[in-house]
Amino acid sequence: MQLFRILQPRTLQQRNTLYILLPTLIVLSLMGLVSLMLVRQVLLKQWEETAIAKMQRAAFEVDQRLLRPKRVLMLYQKHAGEEFNRQISRFLLGRLREMEGVVQVNFEWDELEQPVTNTHTTGMGSRDGMRSMQYSRMRTLDVTPPQYDADLQGETVSLVSEFHDLDNRKIGQLVVKISFYDLIDRIVKTPWWKSNKAFLVDQKGHILARTELFEEATEPVDPTRLFGTESNLEQKTLGALQKESFGTVFGEGMPPEEVSGFYRLQEAPWTMVLIAPGNLALQPILKFRKYYFLTGGIGIILALLLIRLTTSTTAHAISRVTDAARNLAKGEFGEPLVERGQDEVAQLTKNFNIMTRQLKERMLLQEAMGVAREVQQNLLPQSSYRLEGLDISGASLYCQETGGDYYDILPDKKEQCRVNVVLGDVVGHGIGAALLMASIRAFIRCRTALPGSPAEVIGDVNELLCRDTERSGNFVTLFYLVLNRDEHQVQWVRCGHDPAIVYNLVNNTFSELRGEGLVLGFDSEWEFKESTLNLPDESIILLGSDGVWETENEHGEQFGKERLKDLIAKKHHQSSEEITTAITDEVTRFRGNKPQDDDVTLVVIKTTVCKKNT
Repeated sequence: MQLFRILQPRTLQQRNTLYILLPTLIVLSLMGLVSLMLVRQVLLKQWEETAIAKMQRAAFEVDQRLLRPKRVLMLYQKHAGEEFNRQISRFLLGRLREMEGVVQVNFEWDELEQPVTNTHTTGMGSRDGMRSMQYSRMRTLDVTPPQYDADLQGETVSLVSEFHDLDNRKIGQLVVKISFYDLIDRIVKTPWWKSNKAFLVDQKGHILARTELFEEATEPVDPTRLFGTESNLEQKTLGALQKESFGTVFGEGMPPEEVSGFYRLQEAPWTMVLIAPGNLALQPILKFRKYYFLTGGIGIILALLLIRLTTSTTAHAISRVTDAARNLAKGEFGEPLVERGQDEVAQLTKNFNIMTRQLKERMLLQEAMGVAREVQQNLLPQSSYRLEGLDISGASLYCQETGGDYYDILPDKKEQCRVNVVLGDVVGHGIGAALLMASIRAFIRCRTALPGSPAEVIGDVNELLCRDTERSGNFVTLFYLVLNRDEHQVQWVRCGHDPAIVYNLVNNTFSELRGEGLVLGFDSEWEFKESTLNLPDESIILLGSDGVWETENEHGEQFGKERLKDLIAKKHHQSSEEITTAITDEVTRFRGNKPQDDDVTLVVIKTTVCKKNT
């Protein structure tokens, strides 16, 4: 849960840090590490090639010194099975004696073969003597490990080749001794040998030469010291050189404490090993890594600072808009925000200023509309009308602050048994319809105060209304009804409005108050006609606007007149006000969550038995 809360930033700055800066840092760091690893591999490869090349050049010198006497000895191998005369032997032995580094050449024969020895010893003189000899073959040359020769006072290595007869019996051998330190002289004089820990070892790990021993060349190599016993790096290197001819091995750590390189000689079973401190051997890599981290770190920091600066500017601008919006929600209109730049944030600020200005205007207009709504509501009847045998109630639900529906209950001041009931529906909604409704109300109230039939009243109102609507084209549907309580009689004029619904409580039947008539405000010369009907002793008359039965629910289904009639029949025993409330509540419930898109207005007239006045 704590991690989930951290990953849900509350501010734009936190979001920028979590979703922009942090991923950018991770991506750049990973790219930097991958690039460093690739370059590191290249530099390590270069170091390996350089180290191997140095040892290869040194090994070539040793191989060449060993190869020259080997080639002479191979002539003996070539003449195997032939009689080898003294002149040829003396010539080959002379060649061996003249070679650099050769200190002694010995022929050693079996006693039965009466050996003849031709020896040349550096610094000790020589003696010659040799006869013709016959041998079958000469075994491959062997190179012995360095051994201390007391007579020669130094270490020597020997090239030994045995002679065999036709029965494969050894009949003698030829031994060529070479000064070991003359042999490796050029190796130990190289800078890399002197500046590092270097070894010359055989395949079993015996140390033939090493840096610290060469400084005391007169001392023999410690035979008990084996390569690979002092450190893990030596052990790994020994295992590697026993499998490969050359290569490199890295110690532990990063950078490793020590690195080693090795190269095997071609003409002797020896391997040169170079062990160097990691920080010196890999100095180019470490130097590159230091500058790479320095420049890469500075670059990443600059990139993150630039991103942070950009996002902070954007976040600050959005924060100013947010604060202004919060104050606006509280009804506090501040000064317009400063618009900077041409980007989306500047456009947002500009649009917010426009919205604030328009919202302020709309709030003022809403206040005016609230006043208009209050005025309009006061124009409608504030209570039900009740007399003995008569109960009238109405209601109007506007879909906006003001509406175009209108109803009125106007008792006749001269004849108390007569009541005028009016219900109208102005085309359209809003303030325009409300103003026209107020005009119609004034016209009707003024005209009903004067004598005249219902048709004459509506005709005069229509003529006055046409003067106001001839340019706008507005019109009004209206139902005008005059009810005589004593005679249970109604007269009405229908001006394009839906017929009134009449429910006979005696026989439980429904009927409608129809009649021909044109909408008001369309033709000033139209002659309206009135209709008359005797009501049953007990009845309910409902006048309503089309917003009642045309109300739709979320599925597009209309409330309908049948549902309205069923509700009237079910609630007929209640008062007109209760029936009105039941209808409006049911219409609202039926509509559900769908917004109201038309005004709902109705008037319920309930009549009962009443004695006539005497």
